[in-house]
Amino acid sequence: MTLNKLTLHKYKLALGITLLFHVSAIIGLLFTDYDDFFINNTPLNLIISLVLLIFTHQKINKSLWLFFLACIFAGLIYEIIGINTGFLFGDYEYSSVMGYKIWGVPILLGNLWFITMYSVGSLTFQTYTWLKVKYNLSISKGLEFHVLAITGAFAAVFLDLFLEPVAIKLNFWQWYPLGEIPIYNYVCWFFGSLILQYLFVNLSFNKQNKFAVYLYVIQLIFFITISLFYK
Repeated sequence: MTLNKLTLHKYKLALGITLLFHVSAIIGLLFTDYDDFFINNTPLNLIISLVLLIFTHQKINKSLWLFFLACIFAGLIYEIIGINTGFLFGDYEYSSVMGYKIWGVPILLGNLWFITMYSVGSLTFQTYTWLKVKYNLSISKGLEFHVLAITGAFAAVFLDLFLEPVAIKLNFWQWYPLGEIPIYNYVCWFFGSLILQYLFVNLSFNKQNKFAVYLYVIQLIFFITISLFYK
């Protein structure tokens, strides 16, 4: 796929902004006394990441907006059920860091679900497309559909493995009663993500957004770095 100059400029701009925010946060959290400033600006980072994903998406159509709304709605419903019943994820509670809450869940969590689902879907789709061309893979459309969705769900859980310890350290949310992250959380993440990944694969919108792949990798590096070195 050949990218035009405008698309390349968009990728470079989005990548530069994302690196600026994440590298600044790493430096600020690890090497300065302004932890609170960087932690409290996490909502801004989420909003900017969302805007940049939409900004870099080629050929926005109704299917993309449908996926966006589905992620927002499903993500918030998952979280509201989890917070208020413990039936999903486990026993946990959000702090005030993420902003305004409805039924105990920050509204911005809907953004996080979309950012994650879009990024992992793009990552798996583009990786599969590259492998398909390079190794001349030939599998049925039905099997391809399931492989992409399941792989995307695993990619979401893999990211969450490193996100959870960081979220606890930075007081985004806490687990009860002992602060330990239950395995059940990751099971729910997988199946919740799987539903949305099936929707991602099924809907007809452009899935070749390289910035989404960059964002996934940058977030993963950020979470690993903070989980290892933040006090």
